[in-house]
Amino acid sequence: MAKKTANESILREKTVKTAKAKVQSDSRFKSLKSMSILSVVLVLAICIIGNLILSLTLDKPLTFDASSVKSNTVSKYTREYLDKLEKKVEIIGLFNRNDDTLNTEWREYFIPIIDDFEAKGNGKIEVSYIDPDVDPFILTQLDPNGLYGLRKYIYVVRCGENLVPVDPYACFTYDPQAYQLYGQMLPTTNNVEKEFTQDIVYVSSDRPLQAYYLDGHDLPSHGSLDEILKSLGFQCSTLNLRADTASIPVDCTLLVILEPKTDLSVAEKELIKSYLDNAGLVLLVCDYDTKSSVEYVNLNEVTKRMGVTLENGVIHEADVSYLPNQDNPYYSIAVADPDYASYISIPSNYIVESCRYLKIYGDRDENVYVSPLVTTSDLAYVDFANTQIDSSVTAMTYPVVLQCVDVSNSQPSCMIIVSTDSFTSDSYYALNSLSDENAVFMKTMLGDITPSTGSLIIPSKTVPSYVLSKPLSSSAATMWSVVVMTIIPVGCLICGVYIFRRRRHL
Repeated sequence: MAKKTANESILREKTVKTAKAKVQSDSRFKSLKSMSILSVVLVLAICIIGNLILSLTLDKPLTFDASSVKSNTVSKYTREYLDKLEKKVEIIGLFNRNDDTLNTEWREYFIPIIDDFEAKGNGKIEVSYIDPDVDPFILTQLDPNGLYGLRKYIYVVRCGENLVPVDPYACFTYDPQAYQLYGQMLPTTNNVEKEFTQDIVYVSSDRPLQAYYLDGHDLPSHGSLDEILKSLGFQCSTLNLRADTASIPVDCTLLVILEPKTDLSVAEKELIKSYLDNAGLVLLVCDYDTKSSVEYVNLNEVTKRMGVTLENGVIHEADVSYLPNQDNPYYSIAVADPDYASYISIPSNYIVESCRYLKIYGDRDENVYVSPLVTTSDLAYVDFANTQIDSSVTAMTYPVVLQCVDVSNSQPSCMIIVSTDSFTSDSYYALNSLSDENAVFMKTMLGDITPSTGSLIIPSKTVPSYVLSKPLSSSAATMWSVVVMTIIPVGCLICGVYIFRRRRHL
């Protein structure tokens, strides 16, 4: 009996001790639980308060552009221009910046980089957002005469009385195949920075330079060349010189003769020659059209004054290394003069097509200097429309772009003659972009000869693609599905159970 009583006593003691230990564990668990909850609340409160303080004081300095192509950051070219900007420029978004219902299809590409324009503008760029639904008078305030067709969901760049509307959808280039096959506007190139920088250059010019297209000779569409000229601070208009009282305006900085399908009239010829006599600047683009053999009698009198004539023949490239397609000798690669390319920092090679033969006269006026800027290979020759044989035409290097300068006066006159439309036509840039080599050449070359503007080349930015370049096989996809949906959750569950069992016995 004594032994049994002793055992019972021992069991009771163990039971009592176990009960005390359990009570002690529960007390610590509750204490740890309370401290954990309190710690989480304190951390959240600190994060919220800290975020508010940083947002009010250091929001932009603590913002970083992690995009692969820096789509939210202005490039060094824009920064260099903004550093020299002397006038105040406004960028106005005609919508509510904080409207969460706004279509984010393009919004994410604009707001961050527009903020960066303001941050890098040294106080010269002011950004604001005004919703026309809230302030309906803003449209008439910006555009009293309704010239620009302002509407909600676009931007406006303004400096003084100069204003440019910016349609967000026009700031991208799109995949033509995706649109043709699926009807989807899939952006491939981001031109937001380029568009806004060019517009800032344009509106902040002391006096927008005036470029006039000669009308009356089946003037083709010229939207791409307009963009190139606008990036240099030009305002583009058309000009008809056929009337008896016609004249070239005194504010004409550049006269553009773009792919004329008919010859000049005598009156036009005399006006343009007089314009060149008075330090005029002319851009002449005249390729060889196999469907029309126009004899440019009067136009040649203008060009001959600058030492060149337009001949009725097409350049035939015979060097196969200059032919992207060896079956087409009229579609070739032309090269920039090495010294000129080094001087103004331009690409070396350009795609050209249907280049007209430009004949340079050796007996021209001694004050006229003709410089080939872009040429063929040294194996090219000429196919004439009437199969005539010109003894001076042999296999050699032919000019594709010429710069003709007359220095007989204190202010020289200049004519740029381009023998192909591959540098200017909308059809060419519809297949390429306004940031390719040909466009860079036109911008830089025109910027070099244009007074007081210089050239400003802003590179386009690609839109990142998130499509896998190498799609997963079915077995690999199954394996990763099992890992993500089964193994990882089960592993997390096991870890949680293990930690819980360890913590409950503390």
